[in-house]
Amino acid sequence: MASATNGTGAESAYNNQVVTLIQQDTSTTSRVEVSYKSSTEGSGGTVVTTKTKISGSKTDTLKLESDRVGIQTVRAVVNHPKKCFDQDQVDGLETIRSGGLITAQGKSKLSTNSVNFESISAVNRSRSFINYELVAEVDVDYNFISKNLFIGPLPLQAAISESELAADVVYSPEEDLTVQITLAASAGQSFSGNKGGEGSVSKFTYTLKKNTEYVFKLGSTVEPASSIGRGGAAAYFYEKGRLLVACGGGGASGWNGGNGGSGGGPGISGSSGSGPGSGSGGVVVSDGQLTSVGELPSGGNGGKIESCTTGEHWSIFGYSPCEDIGLKRWWDSDGEEYEESNYIERGYKSSGSFTYGFRNNGGNSSLSNKGTFFGGGGSGATGGNSTTNFKGGGGGGSGYTSGDVTIIESKSGGNGTNRSWATIELVSL
Repeated sequence: MASATNGTGAESAYNNQVVTLIQQDTSTTSRVEVSYKSSTEGSGGTVVTTKTKISGSKTDTLKLESDRVGIQTVRAVVNHPKKCFDQDQVDGLETIRSGGLITAQGKSKLSTNSVNFESISAVNRSRSFINYELVAEVDVDYNFISKNLFIGPLPLQAAISESELAADVVYSPEEDLTVQITLAASAGQSFSGNKGGEGSVSKFTYTLKKNTEYVFKLGSTVEPASSIGRGGAAAYFYEKGRLLVACGGGGASGWNGGNGGSGGGPGISGSSGSGPGSGSGGVVVSDGQLTSVGELPSGGNGGKIESCTTGEHWSIFGYSPCEDIGLKRWWDSDGEEYEESNYIERGYKSSGSFTYGFRNNGGNSSLSNKGTFFGGGGSGATGGNSTTNFKGGGGGGSGYTSGDVTIIESKSGGNGTNRSWATIELVSL
């Protein structure tokens, strides 16, 4: 068998009908500079000139620099007498990395696939992407986006309808990524001129591990995400199946008087409602001390979130609540695999409509006025209790942290809207 010899460097090329070659350097560190003119659509378009510098084509690191923000396509041409496809690529056993044979300067050459070259502003000379999957715990529903956090934060917000079923999954596809997250629970509803309690807001930092599943559960103040009587929905943040942070929802107001209590942030109990017969706030849980068993609300008394997701589908196959399930796509509680989702390290176990993962745990009100229930407790690590009097408000839910995140701010109340939300951004240096 003949021994292998060194290959030659890849060849740079340009289309002289589209771009103009300004200069090139064929020394050890190859450099190419071209200019490109493009007119915008319509009459009187503005001429835009983009200069792109290419270096390192004869090394193992190719570098491209552009003087304008935008997206271009890039490919390399391999000029070697023994150029060939890998057999697995020909047989379709792995991703094809070649764009096929092309003819350049009268010779047949092997080209790579074209890829996008995205240039960002000079202020932000880096990229930190986060991928986002909108999935559902019941029924197949899917959406996907990829966001460069150097360009701006990723905002998440609960939908008004069926927020109890939606799950917002994020992961970092390229690196361990330290981010700042602001998490907010929804407010309790206001009735008859009385004020519902605000949902709590918390700000914290955490390093998202590469290709690891993180799940936000964001509810709105509509049943069943809210309690009967419209206590606010909590906001939860999970790493795989383990709860890292909870923000408590606000309690709903009374009918003839009494305001709802505010939800508590991590380490803060829910506030009690005001007025006679008002509901008490959810009891605070010390950092890292949340027990494993979840509790549904019992009448007007609030329940409790579980520390890790039990779920339905994966528990049938013997997975414990805190156990990882490995490199998987997203699976809903009925055992349906989301083929559009990506393979990442997962551990979250979806729940159906019987328990909703014990997240909707605010105390349910038994009082109503012409069919409209009021004074419900807010949900949280522990749910607030509902009112027992027309003149009393429901209690807010409590907050929680496992102790893994770094809390920057945690407070009682802060969000007066009827939706939970979250914002993910890079940590300011």
